[in-house]
Amino acid sequence: MRNSFRFYILSVLAAAAVLATACEKEPAAPDPDKGGGQADMSGLTVDGQFPIVAWTGIDVADMDRKFGPMKECGANVYLGWYSSMDDVMLALDKAEAAGVKLIVKGDALMTDTENTVRMMMDHPALMAYHIEDEPEVSEFSTLSEIVARITAVDNAHPCYINLYPNWAWGDVDGYMSKVLQFYSEIPVRFLSFDHYPVYVKDGVSSLRPYWYKNLEDIRRVARAKNIPFWAFALALSHTIGDETYPIPTLAELRLQMFSNLVYGAQGFQYFTWWGVYQDAPTPVYERVRTVNEELQAMSEFFLGADVTGVWHTGEEIPYGTTALVSMPEGISSLSVSGTGAVVSRIVKDGNTYVAVVNRDYQNAATLEIAFSSGAMKIDKQGYKAEAVSGSQVIGPGDMVLYQIK
Repeated sequence: MRNSFRFYILSVLAAAAVLATACEKEPAAPDPDKGGGQADMSGLTVDGQFPIVAWTGIDVADMDRKFGPMKECGANVYLGWYSSMDDVMLALDKAEAAGVKLIVKGDALMTDTENTVRMMMDHPALMAYHIEDEPEVSEFSTLSEIVARITAVDNAHPCYINLYPNWAWGDVDGYMSKVLQFYSEIPVRFLSFDHYPVYVKDGVSSLRPYWYKNLEDIRRVARAKNIPFWAFALALSHTIGDETYPIPTLAELRLQMFSNLVYGAQGFQYFTWWGVYQDAPTPVYERVRTVNEELQAMSEFFLGADVTGVWHTGEEIPYGTTALVSMPEGISSLSVSGTGAVVSRIVKDGNTYVAVVNRDYQNAATLEIAFSSGAMKIDKQGYKAEAVSGSQVIGPGDMVLYQIK
């Protein structure tokens, strides 16, 4: 994610060429309707819940006072790196005391890999080894060697490598081929990528046009390979050039995380913890806590589930996505006012669910829905009630979920 920023100008210059070359550059892609099923989640949950990851912002001196508020906010995993192994082991001890897990590395993980892994591998707070953020394609072979050395000693804990967003990797329509190349060279246990879609330019707030395409491609590869994927929301306000990533509203956080959820994400990450909690909670803290509580309430229906279809409604659907034409099982009609919605079909433990996310993070939308069979409506605390055909309001960026009987 730090490298995404330096590729911003490159992506703007390349954008005009993307659509013109889409057909000839699109790789032979996995079929999203093949593969699937329940991915291997062993070691990738936290006490039977979604991993919710806070990225950076806790120094050695801050551990005692920051791990606790992090857990209270609903983040059960911290990702950080420290220079010395003494600091790494201290961080693991402090995390265990606070009841959270770590994705962590020290400098020695790259230079003295096997011995460093042996030092860390039996610690109960260890969740994964942090290897790299946004690697270049040219780094794949080196990272593959490091991952192989780690797994030769410890194949219980996964290796974490986070990938670029599609706009920052130089070619939106060639993105999937890079992800496939990455996985063929480094067969990680799960995919992770960052893409921060909400930005402001000239006083106008917009969604990045290729965000849902990014989710489409990651979901497609993950489902074909039967591995989960993790995705992000942005919690840190900053400005790059003439574009600003604003302090996220509750609706913006919901849109990001619920879109990730209905595309099948099995891990949820925030960049950064510094944006949520500094010397005290920032304005984002309570918003993040609300969304995290809602995500974990949804784990009963989404954790380990198979998202078998994702579609979009609206007069204009996002680039690279599929319009909702045929209704999902149990639905006879469905429409959403305004800019449209994401519609997802989820299967878990023999049950079928349909989720609808309002793509508009500034305005509520009206959902008109009719059921062809019985259904239950599930609220964001996980409670069920009989669903009735008709209209209802979906808040900005919010989601509704139904279980089809």
